[in-house]
Amino acid sequence: MDPDPPVPPETSRDFMMAKEEGTHLPPALLRTCAKLFQILPHDRAISLGRSLGDMIRILSRKKTLLARENLELAYPELRGTPEADRLIRDVYRHFGQVGAEFLRFPVLDEDWLKKHVQVSGLEHVFSLLKEGKGVLAFSAHFGNWEMAIKRLALEIPEQIHVVIRRIKDPNVHEFIRDYRERFGGAVSILQDRGAGPMIRILKKNGIIVTVLDQNAGVDEGVFSPFFGRPAATYTSVARLSFRLGTHLLPVFDTRISSTDHHVHLGLPLPVLELPEEEAVRQLTDLCTFRIESMVRQYPEQWIWMHNRWKTRPPDESQK
Repeated sequence: MDPDPPVPPETSRDFMMAKEEGTHLPPALLRTCAKLFQILPHDRAISLGRSLGDMIRILSRKKTLLARENLELAYPELRGTPEADRLIRDVYRHFGQVGAEFLRFPVLDEDWLKKHVQVSGLEHVFSLLKEGKGVLAFSAHFGNWEMAIKRLALEIPEQIHVVIRRIKDPNVHEFIRDYRERFGGAVSILQDRGAGPMIRILKKNGIIVTVLDQNAGVDEGVFSPFFGRPAATYTSVARLSFRLGTHLLPVFDTRISSTDHHVHLGLPLPVLELPEEEAVRQLTDLCTFRIESMVRQYPEQWIWMHNRWKTRPPDESQK
């Protein structure tokens, strides 16, 4: 058997995306910021998050320009239009709200979650667990993926694990990991520990959630079509699915309003009986298609400031 496939990148980054490389934010500042969002009424906390999103959009000029470039690549008809400006504004406001909600996790109790975060498709999780091969769920930096896990943890008795990558600021990394595990209902799996932990969890019929919407290197994945352009996509999740016979399960959170969310678990993808490389390619393409379908429905809820199309096919002429 080939060496363990690489694990895909993080399921969650620093939600505000404002940290400069090399900075170390004081833990006390992080705790104070979190406390501020927790003592505010929910509507005011979310409004503050939206305002912080506006501020980050203005201050992070390079990322904002990248978000516009990506958006216009995906939707050429928006190039130079007021609609593009509105969408970029709404993207940053959305992720400002994501940050506010994450910081409020300690005060979002079971009653609040069940009232404001609806779930559909939960039967797919229990159906897969009955098969005994674990649940390998995939998502994206879309909606509030952390909220989805926190809500699902109320309905699923088994421990949920999420794959993450280390954040460069160790203080931010520890703060987010601790928050996720104490208040978000998930145990983190570090990407740099390889595929071994994931394999062991799945073989024990465990549950893993990861994301598949980040740029991969030329040797780390395949080029799947995403908004009509080849996007280098990690194949590790599809390879685990093929080798272990574990179905891939799509799970996405969508923001319905400033308060309400909907977590949707789609039909599991089939385990393809094809040669491995062909099966891995087709499964990766299917995952990418599912992600694109969600982004097309709610374009303001995806992380356009990520350089999704950075890696280009070797035979593509450079402009």
